[in-house]
Amino acid sequence: MRLSDWHHSLQATLYDLVRNCHHRKKVCSVKSCEMDLQNMYFLEQPYIIRRLRARRDKKRRLFWLNEILSRRNLLGEFHHLHDDLLNDPQKFFDYYRMSLDTFQYILSAIESSIAKDSNFRETIRPVERLSVTLRYLATGASFKTLGYSFRMSDVTVGRIVKETCIAIWDQLSTLHMPFPPTDEQQESIKEGFWRKWKFPSCVGCIDGKHIRIRNPDHSGSMFRNYKHFCSTVLQGVAGPDYKFITNDTGGYGKESDGGVFSNSRLHRRLENNELGNKRLTTLPGSNIKVPCVLLGDEAYPLKTYLMRPFLASQLGPSHIIFNKRLSQARQVIECAFGIISAKWRVLQKGIEVEPNFVDDIVKCVCLLHNIIIDKQGEPQPMSIPQQSETSTTRARFASLGENRSVTTAYVIRDKFAAYFCEHQANT
Repeated sequence: MRLSDWHHSLQATLYDLVRNCHHRKKVCSVKSCEMDLQNMYFLEQPYIIRRLRARRDKKRRLFWLNEILSRRNLLGEFHHLHDDLLNDPQKFFDYYRMSLDTFQYILSAIESSIAKDSNFRETIRPVERLSVTLRYLATGASFKTLGYSFRMSDVTVGRIVKETCIAIWDQLSTLHMPFPPTDEQQESIKEGFWRKWKFPSCVGCIDGKHIRIRNPDHSGSMFRNYKHFCSTVLQGVAGPDYKFITNDTGGYGKESDGGVFSNSRLHRRLENNELGNKRLTTLPGSNIKVPCVLLGDEAYPLKTYLMRPFLASQLGPSHIIFNKRLSQARQVIECAFGIISAKWRVLQKGIEVEPNFVDDIVKCVCLLHNIIIDKQGEPQPMSIPQQSETSTTRARFASLGENRSVTTAYVIRDKFAAYFCEHQANT
């Protein structure tokens, strides 16, 4: 129907309703009824016109599937490469960033969650969906680029990546990143930090990483960080074997690490003693009792359960030893971030999806990191350059008001410093 024809028909309907109202002798007057109908007409007219114009301008779909995409089973990257990779373990690892056994383990866990069924056309198999997702995470290529490689539309690639990342997290997070950890797991973590890094009563190292993203619409400067690009913040806690104990995603890029921590689920649980962080433990070879602690840098506040270095202006002999021990142990979280960035290149490029989708991708990458360590062993540690205590990077966070601490936290840190100074020769 043309817009002019629709306009005349609506006017005719309007006058018919007014005439009926007059003949039936309604309580309301004809004039008031006509005014109400005219008001309704003028309110609805722009919406109806837009709908009719959109219907008129919409292009008819010439075919159900593009001819290039219809040959996916013959020329798609998965169909002419995957079977050959099965015969070469090294090439398989280079392509998927994991061994064949780990790939099959993940596939068996999520296969039922990502499988599709249709009576109209052939669906994409779960193994191909997992292949597309891992290639996206490993390369950081755009959905359109992967769509041409795998012979599927970019919309389909994006939907596959999102569904697969969510399925991996839902099915495997409780096995490879349980939070909160059990008492037995906490004891194993503390023992690992003491054995490998010579820091007792430590249950994890915490830090934040900026994940570059496309600036969301109508977000202003909320995602713009001090490095002058848009990002969301990944806050991770790592154990002595470079595995993530927990992660918190979705922080605004403009927030500091301390601000992200203050608004995180981990902070609320620690404040409510849900992780047993107020339980006292005895330092090895002494009678000194301290609570279990996390280790952070100057961006974090000093808490009874969170230790940070002494400021450069306060350094004495025992303080220097404490800072050295803390910096040495904190390498695990820095190495964990370095490993996932080197293996999963999507973290090195701007992720051009919505923030909620970014959170799903980042959580999946952290979980895949843990799965690979559990299945293939601990990765090679990376060398992290030690920063000077007087560097401007560290001093940037030293005077933040949100880092003010209670007296008890200072006492606990002093106990650690005294213990390290006394037992320096033995450790």
